[in-house]
Amino acid sequence: MSTQQWIPVCHENQLLPDAGVAALLGERQLALFYVSAKQQFFVLDNLDPVTGAQVMARGLIGNQGEQWYVASPLLKQRYCLHSGQSLDDDQVALPSWPARCINGMVEVALPEAA
Repeated sequence: MSTQQWIPVCHENQLLPDAGVAALLGERQLALFYVSAKQQFFVLDNLDPVTGAQVMARGLIGNQGEQWYVASPLLKQRYCLHSGQSLDDDQVALPSWPARCINGMVEVALPEAA
């Protein structure tokens, strides 16, 4: 059984609206995003699953209706900011984690063994 542990990652003023920032937690690189239109934070793995490069934080944020995504800066594959699922290939997804902002600190919920 696993539970989630909220881990502080950065201060909200370190994130640019509608852009990504990379953060290192242990050995895992995360891509953090703040979507100003939704006033919401998102966290995905920074590893582009198609190219194997740590570049997702440099991707472009966009939306298709209510579906918000980040497009890889290399080959432009789009990934849902909520789930990490590729919008272009059902067989590909990025790990994603819940994010929140408490007293100006952006936190991510990572699984922890119970």
